[in-house]
Amino acid sequence: MQQFLELFNPYPGNRFLLLTSHCDEIATALATTLRPLEGKLNLYAFPGEHDAIEAENIEYQTIDSFALLPRALPRSNDMVILQDLYHLHEDRVRLMKLMYATLANTGDIIIMQRRGTMDIEGMLAMLEANEFRAGNAIACHPDYDLVMAKKMHMWGNGL
Repeated sequence: MQQFLELFNPYPGNRFLLLTSHCDEIATALATTLRPLEGKLNLYAFPGEHDAIEAENIEYQTIDSFALLPRALPRSNDMVILQDLYHLHEDRVRLMKLMYATLANTGDIIIMQRRGTMDIEGMLAMLEANEFRAGNAIACHPDYDLVMAKKMHMWGNGL
C-alpha cells in the first residue's frame, strides 16, 4: 500500500474523487493521507461489495446503477480515481467527459482494476483519445493493474 500512496502528493485543501464498485482499504488510506492537510475525499459507491469506512474527511454517497453519473462540479477535484468501475459503467464516454471536466487543470486520473482484468494498452489509448496526456501503466499495488494520466492545461480540450 505504501508504494501506491507514493503516487499521491497532496497539497493543503486538495479534493480527491474516488468512484468505486469495491470500496476497500484504498479509500481509508486516501482519506488518511488527505486528513493532515485538511483535504477531502469524495467517495461514490456504485453497486458492489463495500467495506465499512469511517473518516471525518470522506463525503460518501451511493449510486444505484452503472448507468448513472456522480455529481461533480467543473474543476473541483485535484485527483480522480476510478476503482473497479470503468469497465462496468454503461456510458463510458460520458463518464470520461465528466472526469475530464471535474479535474482541475494539471489534475491526475487513475484507473485501476483487479490484476489481470484490464486491457492496459487499450486503456492508455482511451485516455489519450479523451485528452488525457502522459499516460503510464504503473505496477504499485499487488491486487490492481493501474494506469495514470494527466489533464494538461491548454492541451486538447484546454480549460
